[in-house]
Amino acid sequence: MTRTFVPIYARILDTLRQRIAEGVYRVGESLPTEAELVLEFNVSRQTVRSALQNLVAGGIVERTAGRGTFLKRGGSGGGEWNIGGIEDIIDIGFSGSYAVKSVQTVTAARNARIAGVLGVPPGGRMLNVRATRSTREGPFAYSSLYFPEEIGERLPRHLFDQRSLVLLVEEYCGIPAFRSRQVASATLADRSVAKVLDVAIGEPLLVLERTHFARDGRPFQFVRVLYRTDRYQQVVYFSRRDEGPYRTPQQRAAQMEEVAEPMAQRRAANSRGTS
Repeated sequence: MTRTFVPIYARILDTLRQRIAEGVYRVGESLPTEAELVLEFNVSRQTVRSALQNLVAGGIVERTAGRGTFLKRGGSGGGEWNIGGIEDIIDIGFSGSYAVKSVQTVTAARNARIAGVLGVPPGGRMLNVRATRSTREGPFAYSSLYFPEEIGERLPRHLFDQRSLVLLVEEYCGIPAFRSRQVASATLADRSVAKVLDVAIGEPLLVLERTHFARDGRPFQFVRVLYRTDRYQQVVYFSRRDEGPYRTPQQRAAQMEEVAEPMAQRRAANSRGTS
């Protein structure tokens, strides 16, 4: 079994996230001070500070000089989540309380679309994990996760409700998420989903489908999540690539060609000079 090293600050971060999910810290209340966390975990102040800075970066807490660290509204459940990178997607996995509903092996033949996304052959099998995520208000997300069988069989079942599954793949299979693809759509709640999410049959739901890829481009996890739109909002920020003025795709392509042509000519000249 291959297991990657998990930094101490990440373990502290997981503990704090779990406490937030369980309601140990409430909105507007202060988290323990750096000094208190240093004593509790028997680590350096810098290690504690790294964990807290990750919570700040994830929009879960805010720190004020002289006052302390406070849980922000929305930090303990669905609410509003700012997505800027894979780490932010992983952070969402720590929101609210997580309850695994089922773990089973399914055939690729009966799940052809998902098997195709993960590159599982028609005769292959996948691990399927279904779970709900809730806050004090009730459930806000119902997820169905899939892994190729060779990956799923290496994941420790007893940790499924304690750790983000994408992190378990990183720790126990040595495959960190390097790139993720997300597709958003909508659907209507059927009878089974309506019961799980406590909504009316036919209620509109947000659907997010994410595929995580390893560094070599191999897909290793697919997840389909259904969200109650009254309890969950995802915010995505976009940055401008250029200072301006705006250039059309055709203008950008033409500029790239202007730069590429002289470079190709220089390479050709250098090649002739060395031959």
